[in-house]
Amino acid sequence: MRASFHHAGLIAAAFTSIALVAPAQAQDDAKAQFQARYGELRTAMEAHDAAALGKIMASDYTMTDVQGGTHSAAEVMERMTRMAGKSPDPSRKVETKVLSAVVTGDAATVEQQLVGGGKRAGDDGVEHSMEMVMNATDSWAKRGDAWVLVKSVQTGMTVKRDGEVFFQQGK
Repeated sequence: MRASFHHAGLIAAAFTSIALVAPAQAQDDAKAQFQARYGELRTAMEAHDAAALGKIMASDYTMTDVQGGTHSAAEVMERMTRMAGKSPDPSRKVETKVLSAVVTGDAATVEQQLVGGGKRAGDDGVEHSMEMVMNATDSWAKRGDAWVLVKSVQTGMTVKRDGEVFFQQGK
């Protein structure tokens, strides 16, 4: 009889371990899934591929910037088109990192951080090293078989020039 209780205890411990590990694995899977989706978004943006962007960003997408201004998908796409006309900067680097992702049914909330940097001539004519870190909370919706970006709310931004902060707002 004692062996049965021991085995039952081991089985209960195993199920408890699985129950504790499963949410963490699901969280990691969601983070990886959305990290890949942001990679697709970055590729479409860099290629100025409006069709690909339309498959990633919802037509009713809105972005609220760190100063509270709200921008539609059309405004964001227009801004990207304007940037496409500028010559590419080989020193420019941009990376999006998913900090957390929580999926609830067909909705997901993703905390992400965009880090960018490069060289830029200032008003003084001197080239400066620029760095930007922007945090945002993004809302995604599963539409059909794909996750689409519905809303982005910037929660903080820090801009540095030559390593010194010259703009910071939010967290």
